[in-house]
Amino acid sequence: MDFLIKTNMRKEELIHHQTPFYCYDLDLLNQTLDEAQLHAKKHKYHIHYALKANTNERILNLIHSKKFGADCVSGNEVIKALEIGFLPSQIAFAGVGKSDEEILIGLENDIFTFNCESVQEIEVINELAEKQNKTARIALRLNPNVDAKTHKYITTGLEENKFGINSWELEGLIEKLPSWENIQLTGLHFHIGSQITSMTPFKNLCIRVNELNHWFLERGIRIEH
Repeated sequence: MDFLIKTNMRKEELIHHQTPFYCYDLDLLNQTLDEAQLHAKKHKYHIHYALKANTNERILNLIHSKKFGADCVSGNEVIKALEIGFLPSQIAFAGVGKSDEEILIGLENDIFTFNCESVQEIEVINELAEKQNKTARIALRLNPNVDAKTHKYITTGLEENKFGINSWELEGLIEKLPSWENIQLTGLHFHIGSQITSMTPFKNLCIRVNELNHWFLERGIRIEH
């Protein structure tokens, strides 16, 4: 595998490299990052870059220099983000099937949040945090039952999909919330799929997010972040 990070490459320069070959345009990436931050700041959003997309160090260093956070789906990605220089307060740990070892990496480094997929995952994190005398900040990954209108194998936001906490589980979850003494609920997390070609699913998701946030507020639970 060959890769090159360069700008303004001519076509004739590319043909001398073996395949598979990856060429990254840092000028274009730089412009894209600036544009994203410009619009995010208007609404006080904080964008986290998903390391699973690309962990090339020069690319990560540029993204870090633009004050983005890191979205990780493994313990090794958390470690990588820290090595690059992302602050623990900038690191979100998502992903299904987190091992105890990976959760401990997040706890020991006091990361921003764990995005939790199930009640059982929260219970494990609470138990491990108690043993470490830590408080784990978590976001609930909720299944909004919103159709992304994408390929059936990559849609993740319908109740028939296996991802996230379903709405019918929420009453039982908030009943248990006070018993998790080493857990701090700080956010809600949603993912409905990939390769979405219309804004309509995102509009429908925003409507559902507002409904769910209101549901928590009615029960005296204020999501802090």
